[in-house]
Formats: sequence, structure tokens, C-alpha cells
Amino acid sequence: MTSLGQYWLDLVGSALLGTDRRDPPEPPPGALAAFALEHPRSTGSQRLLQQVAACVAVRRAGILPAPPVPAMAAPEADPRPSTPAVSSHTWRTIVGEWPILEDEWVLAVVERGRRLAPDLVPLLLARHRGDAVRHSRVVLAAGPLAAWLIEWVPSLACTRGQGRPAAAGLVTTLPELPITPEFAALLQQPQSIAERMAEGLSSGRLGAAHRAVLQNLVARMPAAELAGVAAALDRVNPSSTSIGLAFALADLARLRHRMLTELMLTELESA
Repeated sequence: MTSLGQYWLDLVGSALLGTDRRDPPEPPPGALAAFALEHPRSTGSQRLLQQVAACVAVRRAGILPAPPVPAMAAPEADPRPSTPAVSSHTWRTIVGEWPILEDEWVLAVVERGRRLAPDLVPLLLARHRGDAVRHSRVVLAAGPLAAWLIEWVPSLACTRGQGRPAAAGLVTTLPELPITPEFAALLQQPQSIAERMAEGLSSGRLGAAHRAVLQNLVARMPAAELAGVAAALDRVNPSSTSIGLAFALADLARLRHRMLTELMLTELESA
């Protein structure tokens, strides 16, 4: 007695070869044979199509539902407010133009009692999976959602340190940036930074050779001085050979000021 499975294979064989070369197989006794008898077809191709349709209906009718899949458990609740929507755009600007600010941005999220917006969590985890300290910093800022995502997407886990957590002191502290003694002294007199930088750039005394250390200075100077520095740099002599550097440093100061200000906004204010 031909089984339904074998009959289906025979039908497929006839379809592949063509009914002009092979007649459709006779249906096995039962419902399929009765159906063919009650609704006769004159040609082999018609009989093949009729039996294929009947077999499909029978096979589908015999499908049993699979066991229910357990519902995916949600991550634990995090009572901290999410970062404002504008901060997601600012983070993208930071990583694209001034990545020197990203460490401070992530730490500012934590220090202001916020958590990363959900759309940013997988992006930051993937971005820093090769750096144990920065990855741990993202996990701290993301909260329970980070562990939940890593469980479901293991590729988001840190690839350094064999899974050992980074030292807490490193995670919660901004990394030091090299600043020469001349400029490090300005950090003790922040009110002089704007004037000294603007004067040096206008005269050309500060130029491309000082770019890295000046960027580090702007990235670590007191936040209260950022607006004043940006304004002073906008007034640098446009004929100076360092005017391009002045514009770049002013942009850095404004972006840092903006990122810190935005994290103090409420969702209503940032909308």
C-alpha cells in the first residue's frame, strides 16, 4: 500500500518529467482515490494537478501545531530616566567628528542619574566590545538592558579581558589626556584660557603643531568656561594662519557645552 509520502514523491516525479512522458500515479485507496473517481479528469496533466491540490490539502490538514515558544522575558526595570532624544543625535555627531568627547558623554549620562536611550545601547556595546573599560562604562550607563542584550546577542559582549570586569576606578574616571606643562597650568587659572588661546592663535604663535594638545585642553577644561572660549575663538584674527584651527577648537568647545547641557534637559524640554 502506497503511503501518502511516497505518493507525493511519485507525483513530484511525474511533474518533473512531464505527463507526456509519465502518467500520474494512481492514487492510493481512500479519500484521494474516491476524490479522483468522483471528479474524473480527461488528461494526465489535469489528473496530476487535481491530485497535487488534494495532497496539499491533506498534508496541511495533518500538520500539528508546535509546542508554544516561551515568551521572551523583558529586561529588569531601570528607574533612571532615559537620555533625551537630542542626545542620541549629539552622540552620533561626537563619534563622527570629535570622539575625544565620548568618554565624558557616557560618564555624564551616569553622573546625571540617567540611562542610555535603548536605541543607543547596541550601538555603543558593539563599538566598544574591544575595550574592557569603555565597554564596562557602557554597561553601567545602559543598566539591565545591556546584560539582557548581551545574553541574546553574544557578539555584543566584550572581547577583551576574558569576561573579567574592568576596575571600577577606571570605569568611573575620565582617562587622562596629555597636556604640556604650559597649558596644564591654564587649568589652574581657567578664566585665562580663552584669552591666552585666542591671543596665541591670532598671532600665529599657536598653530598646527599645537592642535592635539589644544584639543585635549578644550576637552578637559572646566565646563563653565566653554561658552566663553568658543566666543573668544570666534573672534580670532581671520587673517591669522591659525584661523582654521581656531574654528575647529570653537566647534569642539560648543559641542562639549551642548552635550553636557542636553543631559540636564527633561524629555519635555528636549522635544
